[in-house]
Amino acid sequence: MRLFLFLLISLHFFHHNVLMAQEILPKDSLSARQPDSLVKKIRFQPDAKRAGLYAALMPGLGQIYNRQYWKVPIVYALMGTTTYMIIKNNNDYQKYRKVYVARLANPNSTDEFTGVLSTTAVKQYQDDAKRKMDMMVIYTVMAYAGQVMEAIAGAHLHNFDISKDLSLQIRPVLTPVQTLGVGLVVNFRR
Repeated sequence: MRLFLFLLISLHFFHHNVLMAQEILPKDSLSARQPDSLVKKIRFQPDAKRAGLYAALMPGLGQIYNRQYWKVPIVYALMGTTTYMIIKNNNDYQKYRKVYVARLANPNSTDEFTGVLSTTAVKQYQDDAKRKMDMMVIYTVMAYAGQVMEAIAGAHLHNFDISKDLSLQIRPVLTPVQTLGVGLVVNFRR
């Protein structure tokens, strides 16, 4: 039974692959081809929604999609630093928390801070580590959201014209009521 099922499935896939592999050519294959000089190159224009989705799925992927590869190390350095600081502050918090709880349970207990820090000082270090950890979580969320927003903005502005022909100048202006003022003059030259 298994052999029959295997042969049936194999025949099915082989049959479809043979039919799919055949290509229909035009009557005159030379007329279907265009010379490379007539083919117009289309500039890559990334989709902002797709860039944002990719950046939300994995940090840096939106920048890769936008072909802004130089931004990826910046994103990972920022995310890595904030993640490292979360882990470090959490370890410090757990260490001070363990010492503080042990001192509350037994005021005469010995630990690595005996004779160095009082119980109130250990409590203060615990609270500081907790506050720093909470702030780093907020910074990590901000960095994550920032790289998503940067990927979206990068996609929108990918083909933005930043030529030197765009200029903004401050010039004196004579108004219609014959008063002197200062005006901004924008020149758009192509």
